[in-house]
Amino acid sequence: MPFDLSSISRGRRARPPKIVVYGPPKIGKSTFAASAPGAIGIITEEGLDNIDVPAFPKATHYSQVEEAINTLLTSEHQFNTVFVDSLDWLEPLIHGTICERAGVKNIEDIGYGKGYVMSDDKWREFFAKLDELRDKRNMAIVCIAHERINKIKNPLLSDDYDAYALKLEKRALGIVNEWADIIAFAAHETMTRNVAQNQQQQKDIKAVSTGRRMLYLNPHPAYVAGNRYSLPDCELNWAQFQGLLNAALAPKDSQTATA
Repeated sequence: MPFDLSSISRGRRARPPKIVVYGPPKIGKSTFAASAPGAIGIITEEGLDNIDVPAFPKATHYSQVEEAINTLLTSEHQFNTVFVDSLDWLEPLIHGTICERAGVKNIEDIGYGKGYVMSDDKWREFFAKLDELRDKRNMAIVCIAHERINKIKNPLLSDDYDAYALKLEKRALGIVNEWADIIAFAAHETMTRNVAQNQQQQKDIKAVSTGRRMLYLNPHPAYVAGNRYSLPDCELNWAQFQGLLNAALAPKDSQTATA
């Protein structure tokens, strides 16, 4: 059947976003995700005790994560957002499934890195299921992760440098980067100031927190981040983030009329 040119459309497709938020512990990542409209959590670690939000029981096996997603796919409900807390605690559950199939205790025992290659399919399967929730149930997706510091090798620079990234195995990290619409780094806003060290007024640079918790949404040498909507950085606050996203997704005609 020839391709029908009448089916071509243009303009932004306002589908719910696929978001990954990572950062240090206790910064407010879970609270941010739980503040999304109609949120429900799929939990792989402790941390929601003080947050009033619906959530499935903590998953201790990957099959329980699958069951939770399938429940949201097949059951009637009013939830608009699902958040996974967290990806780095989900990773050992995925590895555990691979080890069960291979009959080994540790993914390294499979040898030659084959265990991590086998995990790729399970990660892709997981994100494909989340895509189904978005496409079939119109749910926004938020995945939470912790951070670690990676050594960055940049061929354009003479020296390597350190940067924050998601606390995941390298192959899994690549799959996450491809899947997400938004990768956001949550951290306290930090400024620098000069401090006198002695009577000769030698200066030393000190980092000082402003107290603001930020959601960094754009690439920076110090951390991995980026988004497909040209969103600016904002405070770690769902209402502010949602306002920026709504404005970015609004039809151009309505943006012009508002202006």
